[in-house]
Amino acid sequence: MTPADALSAREFDPFCGHSVLGTVNALADFSHSNALAQLVTAGTYRSELLITLGKVGPPRYANFIGRYRDDPDPAVRRAVAEALGLIDNEPIAVPVLIRLLSRGEGPDDFPVKWSAAHSLVAIGKRRASDGVRRRLIALFPERNGTTVALAARALAALGDGRGPEKLRALVSHPEPQVREEAVLALGELADRGSREAVSGRLADDSLAVRAAAVYTLGRIGGPAAVPALRAAVQAALEYEKELEVRVKRGESEAMLRTRHGLGAYDLRETLDQALTAIETPRGR
Repeated sequence: MTPADALSAREFDPFCGHSVLGTVNALADFSHSNALAQLVTAGTYRSELLITLGKVGPPRYANFIGRYRDDPDPAVRRAVAEALGLIDNEPIAVPVLIRLLSRGEGPDDFPVKWSAAHSLVAIGKRRASDGVRRRLIALFPERNGTTVALAARALAALGDGRGPEKLRALVSHPEPQVREEAVLALGELADRGSREAVSGRLADDSLAVRAAAVYTLGRIGGPAAVPALRAAVQAALEYEKELEVRVKRGESEAMLRTRHGLGAYDLRETLDQALTAIETPRGR
């Protein structure tokens, strides 16, 4: 897996493997809203049907969808985040989405945060409102760095320059996951003004952050970045071998994976993708 693969895998498809529910989602309209809500209340395919309700339901159903924001099932919470990005009720949807983006720190919470940020971008683009931007900026002092990184990514996606600025600051965050998210976001944005900040991560303590930096520089660095990318990947491969030796000597593999990103990405394939991105002109 490469950083590009990891980003693609974050796309949410709740109807994969559920052809009947996919058909329901495709064919349902507002007249089915009450029946959908009754099925959700009964607990029948709750996550999938919440998304369909968000797609077809009148704005007042945002209140109903928001009731499940604290559901113990992370799949349901993620469905709430997705559904509220579809329904047209900004005053109800935005506060719930901000709450979903800012809560939780476990691995099950990240997909919920990701979808909440995605929906905030959708609302912000649809309504052209400054309200979403203000709420995202208000998250910048949050203690959870992942929340801040996703908020900055969303703000940047709305065309606000304070988003990339914050992401560039986060590439030096103490937590490797936060550095990785910030670097990946700058690559998604193809923010060429971040080249220097991202280049500094090619020798990061975390191999995952190094791979993210290679991915991003492949998108923003241009042909001049090729020698540095090749050298960085070679150094990362040697670093990876050192970490593997430490595992054989008895150090905790789990700790090395968490702190140093051991085995998180295929570094050679990441380099190949970065070089392809450099060689392929934009728009082709």
